[in-house]
Amino acid sequence: MSVSPEHAEPARVADLVRRLSEEPDPAWLVEHHKEVLGVILACDRDGLREMGARLAFAVWPVAGSVPDPEWWRELAGAGEALAIAVRDPAMLVDLLDRSARVFAAQGQRADAEAQWVRALAITRRPPGAELRGRGVAILSELGALYREWGRLGKALDAYLGLVDLRRAAGDPRETAEALATVAATMYAAGRAGSAAGYFAQAADAMPEDTDDPLYPRILVWWGRVLWEQGERGPARRRWSEALARVVDVDEELAEHVRALLAAEADAPLPGGYPITG
Repeated sequence: MSVSPEHAEPARVADLVRRLSEEPDPAWLVEHHKEVLGVILACDRDGLREMGARLAFAVWPVAGSVPDPEWWRELAGAGEALAIAVRDPAMLVDLLDRSARVFAAQGQRADAEAQWVRALAITRRPPGAELRGRGVAILSELGALYREWGRLGKALDAYLGLVDLRRAAGDPRETAEALATVAATMYAAGRAGSAAGYFAQAADAMPEDTDDPLYPRILVWWGRVLWEQGERGPARRRWSEALARVVDVDEELAEHVRALLAAEADAPLPGGYPITG
């Protein structure tokens, strides 16, 4: 199949979109990546812009196979320009998100951050109100990026934004999970007191009669933070409640909780089930 920019005609571009969507081949893209970018750039004319944006979207899942960050940046700019030209905010968010994932996976953190921040801004604008659900995934990815990067303050901002979205959606379980992630990030930042408070909020967000395995894990993490703060009694109460919920359900976690409850006041706690949120 010819991928020469001179052949940027609807049928040819559609064939490329189909090929990259249905049969993604990293080796093929490595060989033809310059020509593919040329085709996308050549789509900047009436009748081809939308298809060119779709082609850029189809390229991103295998774009990481091309070991050239500058090419990724050119691909990002070309696809985004087409999505902007056809006034398609959903496609623009998709392109920004896909490119950010590639940048993040390849260690280009500043590029990934810039792409996700732009995508998030679009989901928050009135024209993008229908895209607000996408903000959940973007904030999750941003938070993970910042934690890996060691920028825990930025990670907390992202995760607190995630809590707001989960609460607004009226989903208690997902709200609790987001609160637990905030708590775990607080703990990683050395803010154990704040972490305990957010684990308490996470536990309160879960329905009392829940059998969701997330709830006892929250109790275990909460108890560990309390224990490290010297609050032995409250910690044991959290673990006792967790044990009551997992006995005969999750024997591995039950054994871990029993070991926590058996710990001496001045002894280190047993490992396992690290505070991750």
